[in-house]
Amino acid sequence: MSGQAHMMKGNVKEAYSHLGQARLIGESNKNDSALCSVYNGLGLYASNVQKDYYRSLTYFFKGVEAARRCHYDRLYSILLSNIAGIYYLKNDSTGLKYALECYELGHERKDPYLIYSGSTNTAYMYYLKSDYNTALKYIQEAEFTMVQNDFYDQSNVYNLYGYILHKLNKDDEALVFFRKALDLKEQGNISSVMNSYLGYAEILMEHHQYDRAVRMLKAGIELSYQQANAIYRSDLLKALSRCYEEDGMLVEALKYHKLYQLETDSLYNAEKERAVGEIRAKYDMERQENEIKQNRLELLEKENKMQLLIAGFICIFIAASLLYYLYYRKNKLYLTIVKQNQDAIRREQQLQNKIDEQFAEIGRQSALLQEYLTDSTKTSLPQPEKYASSSLTDEKKQDLFLRLETLLREEKVFTDNLLTKEKVAEMLGTNRTYLSQIINEQTKQTFTQFVNGFRTKEAVRSLSDPDNQTPLKAISAELGFNSMTTFYSQFQAATGMTPAQYRNKVQELHKNR
Repeated sequence: MSGQAHMMKGNVKEAYSHLGQARLIGESNKNDSALCSVYNGLGLYASNVQKDYYRSLTYFFKGVEAARRCHYDRLYSILLSNIAGIYYLKNDSTGLKYALECYELGHERKDPYLIYSGSTNTAYMYYLKSDYNTALKYIQEAEFTMVQNDFYDQSNVYNLYGYILHKLNKDDEALVFFRKALDLKEQGNISSVMNSYLGYAEILMEHHQYDRAVRMLKAGIELSYQQANAIYRSDLLKALSRCYEEDGMLVEALKYHKLYQLETDSLYNAEKERAVGEIRAKYDMERQENEIKQNRLELLEKENKMQLLIAGFICIFIAASLLYYLYYRKNKLYLTIVKQNQDAIRREQQLQNKIDEQFAEIGRQSALLQEYLTDSTKTSLPQPEKYASSSLTDEKKQDLFLRLETLLREEKVFTDNLLTKEKVAEMLGTNRTYLSQIINEQTKQTFTQFVNGFRTKEAVRSLSDPDNQTPLKAISAELGFNSMTTFYSQFQAATGMTPAQYRNKVQELHKNR
């Protein structure tokens, strides 16, 4: 299919355009044999490019339904395998039954590719369940079938070999398989190659080989951006931050931790979770559909007033249960967001404290050096360079932006509700034009958006403290917001809930500990 071909080449816009056109044609013609292939392509696009696993599962389950309607058995099995693969990326062993069904169908039809795909994904599922010996049995069968038939993406199989052997404390053997996976990267899927870099680097980090680990992780991250493939990107960023932290390079660790946070901010969507659950339940219950329809017809024939009352009661019960379920999911999501914010604040503060200690030591040493130079030469060190009347070089831009961040983060000038570009520019010894320029280049934001971002982060930090009972109106005023409306809209855009809801969830989380 043209859409999938463009996706494999990294032409994501063309891929999505072709897949969208194919979907419209298939749906208008009610062509299930074409639709199941289109939904498979859309599922791959959602997972590989958008990293939207919920939407990916939605498309794959729609593909399963279309394949069953038109009796396209082979693609039906491939879709089951893809579903299992997405559940692995979600760290959810629910995908085991889909992987096993693909594996069993492959043996029934004596189809080598289905056996290979089914056994590979079954091995991944048992790996998630920590049943490494069973996982090893299935991956060995997958490798045998793969080599016999020279299947594509052999790196994927050797990656899992590496992960299993690592869990079995056989790191030397695991590294051999990760090297083998990278040697075959030209014949592998982009996501598999990224996973090879990640697995290899994790073992290097455990053996304190940080320089080699950094090279591996950066190669994986660069590949993910070059090929517009988001799978494993957040894992690579998180691992790189941890690698720098363990190596004592705290500024770099904080930088990549922030990039990791940005990458993962969009992963929480309860509505998508619910929709996928409904589709999955529909698929699992489909075998009973004919019997249910028949029972429904018999009940309609015997319908009476009592049945109407019972039906009404059932509808009320189902509606109440659904409302409770939606409330439960929403509440769980809110608690997860609060906990993650608290963890992120603690981690960022720890890294910032370490950085501040190092800069303080550097400052003390610089002061001693300056005192020595003053006593010995009686000359003054040059004053900091001003930017108001000079063009900005890249070095000056970086220095100006760092001083701006320090002004906002440490001196908290954003608490002034009358703060303007002119005031900040004067504090920094520059002009409003240069100030706007460096903010836009570094963050793609306006001055107001940038400052409000610091106010909102400080509000999240303040409300994440369960002992903080300051009224919301006072917090808004203290942080420089000009109105409660602005405070509420900025806070809700950042966290997905109002300040009052956020505070309630913090208290609830604190009580449950």
